[in-house]
Amino acid sequence: MTTPESGNVALVKVYLRAQNLEQIGRLEEAIDLYERGVAGRFDSTGPYDRLIAIYSDQGRHREVVRVAEEAIVSVHTHSEKRAWYERMREAAQKAMAKAPRAVPKPARPSTGSGSPDGGRGAGG
Repeated sequence: MTTPESGNVALVKVYLRAQNLEQIGRLEEAIDLYERGVAGRFDSTGPYDRLIAIYSDQGRHREVVRVAEEAIVSVHTHSEKRAWYERMREAAQKAMAKAPRAVPKPARPSTGSGSPDGGRGAGG
């Protein structure tokens, strides 16, 4: 049986491992572990802060909003830190609103053959 305390110990270990991976440049693995902390509703600021910083640097504004909202719900911290999460969420929402929307490319005219070479064969 897992007690809440043993769950927290496991999340602390996950967080520390993520920090180590980030420090040696294994960012995607670190992100995966930080995300495990968030999914586990880790009640300390560490994984949330790191993900917000990483996702901000990568321009992944939706992820910043999501992580900031998770932090507001899960992290038991002082009011200044909660206000910081709210500011980060707001800044990411503004950045998303300013970002240009992807426009689909127009469809290529069909060659009618269904093959990429227009039915000409390898000898063209």
